[in-house]
Amino acid sequence: MNSIPSGRFVVLDFETTGLSPAMGARVIEVSAREVVDGRAGHEFLTFVDPDVRVPAEITQITGITTAMLNGAPTSAVAMRQLSSFIGSSPIVCHNAGFDRRFYEYEARKFLNGQPVRAFCTLLLARRIFPGRNSYRLGGLIDEMGITSPGRLHRASADTFVTAHLFDRICADARSRCRAEHFDHDVLHRLQRVRIAGAHDWLATLGSPAPSSRGEPGSLGRGTLNTSSLN
Repeated sequence: MNSIPSGRFVVLDFETTGLSPAMGARVIEVSAREVVDGRAGHEFLTFVDPDVRVPAEITQITGITTAMLNGAPTSAVAMRQLSSFIGSSPIVCHNAGFDRRFYEYEARKFLNGQPVRAFCTLLLARRIFPGRNSYRLGGLIDEMGITSPGRLHRASADTFVTAHLFDRICADARSRCRAEHFDHDVLHRLQRVRIAGAHDWLATLGSPAPSSRGEPGSLGRGTLNTSSLN
């Protein structure tokens, strides 16, 4: 994963009993997989006892049953360990709004108001690989020849393939801009660039911005459109 910028990222995935913690959905499995300076590191992986039954439709999707969660750590225990593992590192998720929402809800006692910085491979893929019929995780990895080590919709397999998808996204993005300008900040800003203009925006990095009046070394600013994040 040599194309990922230097530093530490944590690829995060939750399996849950539903779509929203505000509607009572709970985490039942979590994987957090670190990537440090482009190298795969440790993985934090655990079932979580949600203190509710796992709905049949969730078992059908994930294969996780209520019985499998017997004896698993409670949410409080798991989230304390998870927040310690993640620390201040940015998280990487496919559809990050979903995972960040659950993380901020279930680990709120341990975050102490600390903002969670997230990189979303769904948002980034839409900008780097425009025109796809689908941006589902399974479809993207099939197109790119990324092999899953296990069943998708299980947390460990999902973080594994998301890490490799993130690397492919970074490789393509690097090829479209001057490599010395490709870093965490560029990725964060790229998520908010207008989809149709993303490739052009990357190409302007390192070029003088119009307002710089030709001053050398200025970074091109591109066009941000916060109304089209998806």
